[in-house]
Amino acid sequence: ALLNGRALIVSFKLGVRCQCGREEVGGGGGNASLAPLLGFGTLREREPQELVQEAVRAFVPLVASKQSLRALGREALFGSADAEDGVMTQRSSPGGRAAWRARAPPLANGGAEQDAATGLPPMASAEYYVVHGRHDNPQAKLDALAGWVSEFERAHDGRSPSIFIGGVCAGISPVEQLEHMPVYVARSKRLLILAGPELPAQLWCAMECYTWFALGGRIEDVEVAIVGADAENVGAVVSAFDAFHVMYSLSDGDTAAQRQLMAAIELAGIAQFNGTLRELMPRVKEAADRLGSVGSAS
Repeated sequence: ALLNGRALIVSFKLGVRCQCGREEVGGGGGNASLAPLLGFGTLREREPQELVQEAVRAFVPLVASKQSLRALGREALFGSADAEDGVMTQRSSPGGRAAWRARAPPLANGGAEQDAATGLPPMASAEYYVVHGRHDNPQAKLDALAGWVSEFERAHDGRSPSIFIGGVCAGISPVEQLEHMPVYVARSKRLLILAGPELPAQLWCAMECYTWFALGGRIEDVEVAIVGADAENVGAVVSAFDAFHVMYSLSDGDTAAQRQLMAAIELAGIAQFNGTLRELMPRVKEAADRLGSVGSAS
């Protein structure tokens, strides 16, 4: 099974390169563990090229600005989990998503034009893939994202960043989001984690972070924005990441997406998965220290 999984991932990576033009997709030996996320070993198993093409069409990074974040609203961005699937994913309301799209236009991806080699519209990249947890305070998450956008704009002469948030941008089912997620991550240049105290306990979020590293993402390209500025909450965030263990992230329920997540972790190995997630600790501490410095200065 592991050899088959490696073969699937190799085919998947070649597909991402072909469809997306990214040469960096690769990384450590953990990338074979992503095979179950793509549906390997399930009734939904398909050809990697077909899956990549589907994800390409669903991938719509958006430009985040203060105006578009106000249009989005906390309910749209951080809505309730899909009760039927029971797995950690966020699904925004249609009204909130429409307002977000209206205020935050998607990056140009060619419209009706097609790439001669693939027959697909040319695909944009996102500067940041955003990870956030449903159980953290919605308004605090929106405030953290807005604060991070403001800092980005100050550092880039007023330019707003392009971001991809799966629950808002994709508009597809949780299982489809899970199958597409490696492509979404591969098409994002950096990772932004909205780190709240509940995020490490959510298996979906942990898998998003693991996927970043499994596909060759670097810790130097990870940024963290702490959710909640009070000292007690910041301490809780640092403690939650410091104590991370996947056994604390396992959720109840026997759903298709949950089974795919668990199969991926089994292939990765508990120690490998835990060790990869703990690589985030320096970034989390840096973000907490910056927040403490700002609080002291004020």
